[in-house]
Amino acid sequence: MSALSTSMNHYGELVQAGAAMMDGRFMSGSFTTLAAGPPRLANVGGSTLFGGAISSRSKVGDQIAMPLGLVQSWSLGQNMSLARFFEIGSRRSVFIPGHTVGQLSLSRPMYHGGSLLRLLMSYYADLLGPTIIPSMFQNIGAATVDNPHDVQVPPGYENVFLNLFSDLFHQPHGMLMVMQDNNEDLIAANYFEACYIPNHSVSFDAQGTVIMENAALQYERIVPVAVRSLGLIT
Repeated sequence: MSALSTSMNHYGELVQAGAAMMDGRFMSGSFTTLAAGPPRLANVGGSTLFGGAISSRSKVGDQIAMPLGLVQSWSLGQNMSLARFFEIGSRRSVFIPGHTVGQLSLSRPMYHGGSLLRLLMSYYADLLGPTIIPSMFQNIGAATVDNPHDVQVPPGYENVFLNLFSDLFHQPHGMLMVMQDNNEDLIAANYFEACYIPNHSVSFDAQGTVIMENAALQYERIVPVAVRSLGLIT
């Protein structure tokens, strides 16, 4: 995008013209994929390996994160604390930035298959007693996670996990977001590391037809994943 010009045609030109505003090419939730995986990308070789797997549509990507289907809404919120200091002798001020905290939230109807909590922990495997939890797909993270915790309190059985009290949820997981445009060209990918689930709810009513699950997640950091994407707009 060129520098601001006062001579532009305000009646006949778009401000963001050219390839940046190509007709019929856009991004939407229909072309954004969410998936759950291990807590850290370091568990699966780092963001470079993962980015290459996503860009090449390699089967390696299928062994890292499991897609979350039927998600109805997803949102990311971030807050950075700021300390603002005024000075005696002027009306000016300065800012000192502090910590940044982010939260994810998503909702999904319960359907045939895994519940939301089950899918979020789909990578996890505990094959020792007293609680047996197999992973939902063959994945790299289950074998390389730093803390192979032995779960004591059952989160549920088979496909439905509802017991947030279970010590299974004392273990983190990760979440992947891959963004594409409607031509299925990659735009960006981000991995949310060390996610925990502080809030979970299930709701239904006599007049409704579906059972809805909602979860709020807190993550430790966002790791951008380098994918082969569209070039910079100039």
